[in-house]
Amino acid sequence: MRRVWLLPTLVAAAMLSSAHAQISGQASSGGPATVPPGFQAWSNPELHLTYLYPAELTPVDGAFGTTAARRMIYGEDAESDQTKGDTCAKVLLSVGKGTEGKGEWTRLGLVEVNGQCFPPKVLQSKKATQMLLRNLVSQGTTVMGMMPVEDQPADYQIEGHWASFSAAQGEPVSKSDLQTGEQQLIGLAAVQVAGRILGWVLETNDAAMFNRLLGSGVDFGTGKPEPLFGGGVR
Repeated sequence: MRRVWLLPTLVAAAMLSSAHAQISGQASSGGPATVPPGFQAWSNPELHLTYLYPAELTPVDGAFGTTAARRMIYGEDAESDQTKGDTCAKVLLSVGKGTEGKGEWTRLGLVEVNGQCFPPKVLQSKKATQMLLRNLVSQGTTVMGMMPVEDQPADYQIEGHWASFSAAQGEPVSKSDLQTGEQQLIGLAAVQVAGRILGWVLETNDAAMFNRLLGSGVDFGTGKPEPLFGGGVR
């Protein structure tokens, strides 16, 4: 398994800027995002969000997204409380390709975490919100048998919205039978937008695809998508 490297916040910001032109195409400020070759677009008018992701990914079962959302919110208690995840998070997008254990595979999900599941003051304070985002991505990538890539999640911004990213790599172990899975990478990015929290779930055993997912385009209405995260695998 290749090692993931996460860029420091200031360097990541520069990379986001330099990668901007590769994703945004000819879109003008305030207009709809141009979909470049090799990508497809998912949009949600209510969130003012357009998301550009690899065109070869097709709809798959969203259970992996629900599982990741439960880890984000409840950490180690996720598997013991199956009902709370259904009320505190919902899967908005669930795509992928391939089958685990049968060559290369990928899962990409977008979940919305219900802000009402946290104390109201958390989303009213910049500092508290940043801490919440860090905790969500840290817990979401805490999986038995996998090691975090960095000691702390990376803080950055997407189109002026605060975000946090965390990743892990290794062989996940099931608590039920203690069987080790195959080597893989997982990543989670959480963004706070107008009192709502969005989480991108990345799971794959393909390092090249992990890079492509990190470079997928996020546009909150400016018409100029920015990469999900400015890091990569080498």
